[in-house]
Amino acid sequence: MNKKATLLLVLLMSTAIVTACGKKDDAKDAAAPAASKDAMAAKAEAPRPVRFMQVGMSSLADISYLPGEVRPRFEQRYGFRVPGKIARRLVDVGQEVKAGQVLAVLDSQDVLPAINAQAAQVELARTDLKLQQSELKRQQELRDKGFVSGAALERQVATSEASDARVKAAQSQLASAQNGLNFQTLRADKAGVVIAVDAEAGSVVTAGQSVLRVAQTGEKEIVVNVSERAVGQLKSAKGFAAHFDALPGKLYAAKLRELSPAADAASRTYTARLSIVDADDALKLGMSATVRLDLGAAEAIVVPNTALYTRDNSTRVWLVDRATETVKAVEIKTGESTNEGIAVLSGLKPGDLVVTAGANLLQLGQKVRLLDAPANAAAATSATPATPASPAASATASAASKESSKP
Repeated sequence: MNKKATLLLVLLMSTAIVTACGKKDDAKDAAAPAASKDAMAAKAEAPRPVRFMQVGMSSLADISYLPGEVRPRFEQRYGFRVPGKIARRLVDVGQEVKAGQVLAVLDSQDVLPAINAQAAQVELARTDLKLQQSELKRQQELRDKGFVSGAALERQVATSEASDARVKAAQSQLASAQNGLNFQTLRADKAGVVIAVDAEAGSVVTAGQSVLRVAQTGEKEIVVNVSERAVGQLKSAKGFAAHFDALPGKLYAAKLRELSPAADAASRTYTARLSIVDADDALKLGMSATVRLDLGAAEAIVVPNTALYTRDNSTRVWLVDRATETVKAVEIKTGESTNEGIAVLSGLKPGDLVVTAGANLLQLGQKVRLLDAPANAAAATSATPATPASPAASATASAASKESSKP
């Protein structure tokens, strides 16, 4: 019995000890979150150092850019006046041609028989004319002798005149057939350079169908396709300048020569042509160009890109209230990008303090410390007599200096 009582007493004491240890650990675990919450609250209440700028109006050059392509001022499409099969093409793309130079020739097998047939018709008409003229002469001699009547002579005169008309008609048809033979040779009207071939040798073409395209080597221009929104800018531009990727460092002045009054049905853009002032031989047809439109100068507020942040599909910046040293979010409307940042069209006014770094880390109403402002405070501190500080105060000051040195 004594052994059982002793064993029971030992078990009770062990249970009590384990329970006490568990409660102590639970107390420690409960105290730890409370301490961390207090530390987080103390950290949240500490002012966050930020960089800022005081915004003001800046003069910006309003410039717009349009892509384009170098084209000739005058471009001709050459085609045969008569239908036929192309026998030879004598020029290639990129080849320079002179006025009167042969470009292509049609096969004459279909034309020569028609010319020969028409020449035979001319000879037949001439033979009939000679016969009628001889008969007229004989009728006149017989009329003088009184053997034929005047009416018979008049009929013979009319017959002779009709034969003469048939000769002239046959000669005209022969000339037309011969022109058809001449028209089978395609010649350049003016000097230029071949920019495209629309039909190859062996192709059967109709009258007037384009075979070759030749650009005159004189005036060059830039063709741009302008959107509906940019038409007004193009008309109001104060000047134009063009630069080319193939010619770095060179800038050419241009002027608007033509603007299409109707939009293209497929692209919904308006075609504009700009003449290049003082174009030289370095400009080649087909070069890609970038046209700069000078729209004048404008006043706007410019903020750096780091000051912007997006929330709820809207662009915002943080404004600093100097009195309370807190921040608030302001929605803005942005314009074009510049070398200094983004132009702000609305939402800010000159003199506002805008956070320029760490915008995504701030919260509404959060207290901040301006990193660029402590110069005056430091001067005031240096003017105040120094007093001995306790070790705790020294540690606090050291921590503050380390925090302020952080970017």
